[in-house]
This record gives sequence, C-alpha cells and structure tokens, in this order.
Amino acid sequence: MIKNFNTVKSQLRELAEVINGFKSEAVQLRLIELVFEAARDDSDDPEGGGEPKRAAGSPTRKARRAGKQSAAADTAPEKGKGSGRPGGKSMLDRLVAKGFFKKPTTIKQVVEHCEHNFAFKYKQPDFSGALGRLTRSGTLTRKKNADKQYEYSQS
Repeated sequence: MIKNFNTVKSQLRELAEVINGFKSEAVQLRLIELVFEAARDDSDDPEGGGEPKRAAGSPTRKARRAGKQSAAADTAPEKGKGSGRPGGKSMLDRLVAKGFFKKPTTIKQVVEHCEHNFAFKYKQPDFSGALGRLTRSGTLTRKKNADKQYEYSQS
C-alpha cells in the first residue's frame, strides 16, 4: 500500500486542478502517467513491494507499442509506393506532359479520360484544386464554354 496516504491524497488534489486545466484528454493522461512513473522511480521501498518489476528481457511498454505499430505498418500499404492510383496533381502533371491539354478540355473529360485510358477512377474534386493551381501558375489557361463549364488548355 502507499505510505503517507493522506499526504499523497492532498498532493493529488492539488495536482488535479493543474491537470484538469488542460482541455486535451490525451495530455491529461500523459501527465498522470508521468506523475506515477516519477512516484514509482522515487519510491524508496527496498523490498520492491510497490509495482512489479519487468522481467529481464521482456520489452518495455514503449517497445511493445512500437512493435504493434510496425506490425500494423507491415499489413497496410505504404503511401506513395505504387500502392494505388496516383493523386490528382500527379495525374494532371502526367497529362500536361503528354500534351492532353493542347485542345480545351473540361474537368469531366479529364475524369472520363483517366477512367477509360488509365483504368483509374477519379471524381471531379480530385482534380479541381490542382487545376486551379496549374491555372494560377500559368501552366494551363481556362475559359468558359457555351455550357458555362470551364475548359482548360495548355498556355
């Protein structure tokens, strides 16, 4: 059991005010963990009657957590490593390099072209931001057609 229980209890009350001042529950839990780790390290119990010690050779909590994360990383595909379709920006860069935008093209036509010629499914929002950036940078220009849709072409 804890020596000087009443002293520890009053200290915890004071500490609770500080800890509850943080809005993030994760921060609160981490602070509490730090306090208990410090208390365990400072305990002067020569017989080791407090928290049980870790068996020699067994991993620490941090090592176990890292092991779980690496196991999850082994099963999940890595981003940017050919695990799926390219993003909207990289696909547009590819199309610009191939001269796809030499004739005026709507965003809907870009989506259909990618689906038919590359077998990648995109939605219009996947390209809208990148098309805007390419337009602002001067790589592409845009004009409204008769249907009031923007058509993008190479400058």
